[in-house]
Amino acid sequence: STSGDSFTSLSGNDATGQGTASKPFATITNAMKFATAGDTIFVDAGLFTETVVISADSITLIGKDSNATVIDPPGANGVTTLYGIYATGKTNLLIKDIGALGAYFGIYLSNVNRSTVTGDSASSCGNTGLYLNNSDTITITNSIFNSNSGRGMSLNASSFNTISNNTLKSNSNYGIIPEGSSNNNTISGNTVMSNTYGVYLYSGSSGNTVSNNN
Repeated sequence: STSGDSFTSLSGNDATGQGTASKPFATITNAMKFATAGDTIFVDAGLFTETVVISADSITLIGKDSNATVIDPPGANGVTTLYGIYATGKTNLLIKDIGALGAYFGIYLSNVNRSTVTGDSASSCGNTGLYLNNSDTITITNSIFNSNSGRGMSLNASSFNTISNNTLKSNSNYGIIPEGSSNNNTISGNTVMSNTYGVYLYSGSSGNTVSNNN
C-alpha cells in the first residue's frame, strides 16, 4: 500500500483507528473522509450497514470478494434515495470485489467517466442493481446483478461503455437496458436469464453492439 491507502474492518474503530492494517477504521464512510485522489481503500469481509459515497477522483475501493464484503444500507429497499455505492462527477474509479444488498440502487454512478466495476454484485435492490446516468467509458465485467425488483443494469444517457462477462438473472423487469440516448455501448459475453426481458434496446439509443450473450 501507499501512504494514502487505508483499511476498513468491522473490528476497527472510527474514533481511534488510523486506517492502517493494524489499526483499521470501522466504516468505509470514515475511510472515505480521509481519501484523496489516487488512494485505495481496502475493505475486509463483513456486512457494512452504510451508504458509501465516493468523495474523490481516482479512488480504488477493494473488498475481499462480493460475497464476503457486503454493503447493506440501513432502510427499506423501496426508499428511492437508498444507495449502496454512490458516486457523482468523478473519474477514474475502480470498484472491485464488493457486494451491495437491499438498496434501491445497488451501485449508482452519475456523471462518472473512465472507471471500472469488476467482480462486484448487487442483489435484492428495490429498483436497479447497477445504474449509470450520464456516465461514459465505464467497463463493467465479471459482476453479478440478480434478483432486483426492477432491472439488473440500466444505462441512461450513457455511452461508449463496455459490459462483458456479467451475470444478470431473475430481475423483475430488464436484465440490461440502454435508454435515453445511450449510444455505442458494447454488451457481450453476459449471462442474461430469467428476467422479464433480457437485453432490451430502447428506442432513442443507437450504435449499441450486442453479441454472444446467453
